[in-house]
Amino acid sequence: MEKILEAFVKTGGLTGLMTAALFFIVWRMIVWIMAWVKEREAAHDAERLKWVCAIEKSNEAQTKIIDSINDHDRRADERGKFVRSEHERMINNLDEQTKVLAHINGFKP
Repeated sequence: MEKILEAFVKTGGLTGLMTAALFFIVWRMIVWIMAWVKEREAAHDAERLKWVCAIEKSNEAQTKIIDSINDHDRRADERGKFVRSEHERMINNLDEQTKVLAHINGFKP
């Protein structure tokens, strides 16, 4: 950097010195901006990691809820089949039940 500065001063005098100072300021600003970008990138990486963990936990909870709902539906289907079969037996035996009730109530065919 010093050699560049000397070259500007020798060839341009005061104008060269001012140009060198301007380039130095721009260079320092670029270095500062790059450091700031790296800092922000690290902060963003940490935030992304937190969000990924939160999403994973949310997905696990969602999977548990879905499994629970599927299990409940399966058990409800089993209960429904049992109730339907009882109703079918009652319907099939309806004539016999009517005869028994009629006999109890004194009805004679």
